[in-house]
Amino acid sequence: MRAHSSPSLWVRKSRASALIVAAAALGSLAASPLNAQKRPMTILDLIAVPSVSGPQVSPDGSRIVYVKAEADWEENRTISHLFLVNADGSGTIQLTYGKEGQSSPRWSPDGRWIAFTARRGEQEATQIHLLPALGGEARPLTSHETSVSSIAWAPDGASLYFMASDPKTEDEKKKEELRD
Repeated sequence: MRAHSSPSLWVRKSRASALIVAAAALGSLAASPLNAQKRPMTILDLIAVPSVSGPQVSPDGSRIVYVKAEADWEENRTISHLFLVNADGSGTIQLTYGKEGQSSPRWSPDGRWIAFTARRGEQEATQIHLLPALGGEARPLTSHETSVSSIAWAPDGASLYFMASDPKTEDEKKKEELRD
């Protein structure tokens, strides 16, 4: 008995989802005012181009969640948000709006939840948050002392795995304070 689809099916699904997300992103660029101007592209134009990454196909194959990063000129940085699109490329919606940005979306095995990483509110480190796939407000899941990354659902959906550095010892914290 296999726990996962055949690798070739997974590769085809991943390529198809990446193409759909890329097509959706390029479609939004084609309608942008930058495209209407006839001039050489500048570095500022290049920075203004949104970056799309991390497409994740839902377990039933009907939807794709992805990360879109855009320049925030006032804050002098890029901010990433999660977007959801139907597998046919229609119905794109923005799922998150936080000031700090979000990344690493992962579908729960049953497709009911999307886990992602973000630093929100008073959190000092990046944590895992859960968002209902049908919409609603995300809620924090972890409160680890250091930032978490590389999240993955257990196959039964009962647990989430992640990586995080060990917290600094008191000696390490004192040494850091002395350097300042």
